[in-house]
This record gives sequence, structure tokens and C-alpha cells, in this order.
Amino acid sequence: MRSDAKTVAEYLANLPDDRRQSIGILRKLLRTHLDPGLVEVMQYGMITYAVPHSVYPAGYHCNPSDPLPVASLASQKNSLSLYLMSVYADPQLSTWLDQAWKEAGYRLDRGKSCLRFRSHEDVPLDVLAELLRKIDVPGYIRLYESYLGGQRRTESADRGTKRSTGPGKSRKEPPSPKPGKRTRAVSKPGSKRGADPGKSAAAGGAAKSSSASGRKPRVKKSAGSTTATARSGSAQTGGSQSPPSTKRTASSSRTKRAARKSADN
Repeated sequence: MRSDAKTVAEYLANLPDDRRQSIGILRKLLRTHLDPGLVEVMQYGMITYAVPHSVYPAGYHCNPSDPLPVASLASQKNSLSLYLMSVYADPQLSTWLDQAWKEAGYRLDRGKSCLRFRSHEDVPLDVLAELLRKIDVPGYIRLYESYLGGQRRTESADRGTKRSTGPGKSRKEPPSPKPGKRTRAVSKPGSKRGADPGKSAAAGGAAKSSSASGRKPRVKKSAGSTTATARSGSAQTGGSQSPPSTKRTASSSRTKRAARKSADN
């Protein structure tokens, strides 16, 4: 729940009584134990303690007209929140916070830089005060610039990679056939569809061997093809071929009878 208040006094006046009390206690703790060189401002709808431009002229990188934030306190919809950017930037300080909060016997609900709680009573105030004293503003600025420089170097490297690939879309490769799925072979012109490639190869080999030896390839004819050939041959000769006669001629009969008579005598 972001506030539109322009000043800290206006922000506190708009809070419910219980929230105003807890925020007031935590605000006093921040003003007491943080570096006195920080300024208290309203930033992004929260009470924020930031490094003034007189100390760090570059300001916050998201909006350089804003001073660099160090800690922010806010009343949100479901909880109170304390944002400690130095905890996010310093892994050692983050580890110390986890251990000290646990040793104090309090439940810690936190994100990378955010501590969440219902009331100031859920906070070990002595641990929080010691944490605020550990925040070194010059050291925090060095960590911030180191983090920011690494981020900028990464972005620059990403832009260089995009430039090296060149404009335009990359060529899409044709999808590979799925396992177990048959693909239709494209037949060449003049070939019979569905012909067995093994038989075609054998026939081609036989034709080559016959042409090399000077002989015509032998073609096996069926009964139907033989009959058709005979018919075509008779058509070419101009007449029909009659089957051989089964009748005995007169001369052959007389010859046989004479042979039997001579045998009887």
C-alpha cells in the first residue's frame, strides 16, 4: 500500500493508531543509530534515509535526481516493512543479521533486503540497533558502485553478443521425423510408385551384366504371355496356324497293311 504523502509528518498522520506507534518507535531507532550524515526524505511512498547529493552526486541509478537510499520504513497492507539496502549489498552483514536475530529468539521474516513484521514488538530492538551501527556509508557506496559496475558490464556484454549475431532472424532447420513415424519417399520421374527398391536394384544389375556380355536379358514369360505371342506371330504371317492333323493318310494305311500280309506269309 503505497502512500502519496509528500512529507514524513503527513505520512505519520495518515496511519492507524497502532501502526503509527510502531512506526514511531522504529523511526526513532533509525534516526538514533544510523549515520548522522544521512537525510530523512519521502521516497517511493516510504520514509527513507539516504545519502545526500552533496556526498554522492550521482544519486540513485533508477532516478539520479533522487538521493541514494540506505534504509526505508513503510506501513504496508499486511505488515510493516524495513528495507535495508546495505544488507542486500553486503553478504557478511546479511549472515550476521540472520544469526543475531535467531539467537535473540525472534522469528525472522525477510527477503533479500526487506524485514517484515506485524509490530515493533516482533523486532529485537537491540539487534536492530547494532545492525544500524554496522552500516558504514562510504563502504556501502563502494559496494553499491561495485554491484552497479558489474551489472553494467553484464548489460554491455549482452549488447555486444546481440550485435555479433547480426540483424535478422536465424534460419530455422527443418524438423526431424519423429521416431517410429514412416516418411513417404519421393519417387523419381519414370519410376513406378511403390516399387521394391531391392528388386529394382537387382533388375538394374541384371540389365547391366547382359549389356556388358552382349546378350539380351532373358525374360521369363507366363502362359498368358506365350499365347499372346503366338497370336501376334500368326497375325504377322497373315493367317492362322492350324493344329497338327490327327487323321491317318491313305498311303500310310496301305503301306502298313502290306507289311502285315508279308509277315503272315
